[in-house]
Amino acid sequence: MRKLILLSLSLMVVAALMLSGCSQEQSTAPDTSSAVLNQKVSTSPSSKDVFIGWNGNRPDAALAAAGVSIKREYKYLPIVFASVPEKAIGNLRNHADVKFVSQPAHREFHAQTLDWGVDRIDAEYVWTNSSYDGSGVNVAILDTGGDMDHPDLTWAGGFSAVNEPDYWEDKVGHGTHCAGIVSADNNDIGVVGVAPNCDIWAVQISNNRFILTQNVLTGIDFILGTYYDADPDNDIQVVNMSFGGAYEDPAEGAAMLEMYNHGILLVSSAGNTSGPVGYPACYSYIMAVSASDKYDAFADFSSFGPEVELIAPGVRIYSTYKRGKYWPMSGTSMASPMVVGAAALAWQANPGYTHEQIRALLNGTAEDIGLTAYQQGNGLVDCENALLGTTNGNNY
Repeated sequence: MRKLILLSLSLMVVAALMLSGCSQEQSTAPDTSSAVLNQKVSTSPSSKDVFIGWNGNRPDAALAAAGVSIKREYKYLPIVFASVPEKAIGNLRNHADVKFVSQPAHREFHAQTLDWGVDRIDAEYVWTNSSYDGSGVNVAILDTGGDMDHPDLTWAGGFSAVNEPDYWEDKVGHGTHCAGIVSADNNDIGVVGVAPNCDIWAVQISNNRFILTQNVLTGIDFILGTYYDADPDNDIQVVNMSFGGAYEDPAEGAAMLEMYNHGILLVSSAGNTSGPVGYPACYSYIMAVSASDKYDAFADFSSFGPEVELIAPGVRIYSTYKRGKYWPMSGTSMASPMVVGAAALAWQANPGYTHEQIRALLNGTAEDIGLTAYQQGNGLVDCENALLGTTNGNNY
């Protein structure tokens, strides 16, 4: 009986081998068509998805011997995308006809990022629903200069009060960051500013973290000079001043008043002292801007007081930086250029307005975010409401 069982099992094995087409002769000369290769091995935890490239003709015998399961073939490339048992990868790489065995690399689009702050003040809603992008409005960033070769900034010009006048390269990054918030290009890289097509000027008054007011006056003198030169198209209309201190400098104040009297809109950061607004922001002819975070809360570092006119995003704002880079920074220094960008959009939309009318427009259309008047002033700057008279955009 036992012999009969063994004989029956042997006959079943022979039949199975015959049905499967497996014979000793075929095992030494396998069918290497793609269909067969694709059936040999399914992806398992011990396999890896790889690219296999070769020289000359495809080494099908080597692929089959390695247990390759082809997932994708390319019509014009000597490459396949396949699953290979990990233990076979080394031998496959060493095969004379195999050019490489490599794992797919991760790639991502170098897409432009819309910073949360620019989104929060509905600048992107204005670009999408109108032709306003700041075109034709001249803005000066009175700061640490600018990255002269940054791929995401198109400078109208620049000036240095601390180096040679034509060399205003930013070694700190602060000025470049503020400039990007106002006017980083609307392209396929990096970030985009509130008014991406305004004419931006870097006016360098320091090449480190400390500012001498005599250099501030030299920068102001350059700005005023745009009204006296032969070019009628370069007159600076809006100035961002993301700096300040606790004590008044009468000469600085007089120089800034001279800019105001020339019809220039002046915007300044309120300060980062968690206390009273500093100079020059506390002058009545300058718009003082405090900072909010992405939850519309008052930034804990922001200065406050009756001088505050507007609040704007100022916490972890992602913008352009020195040496062609991008970086998040926080401070009322970041909030002020948000308002400057909004002013550039508003001035393009209302070219006949004076600086006081632009100021009144921004104050009158600001969004109440529920903070005290000392914290938010008239509210959060709202580009959409100021330009289009609507509040339809998503604020976040």
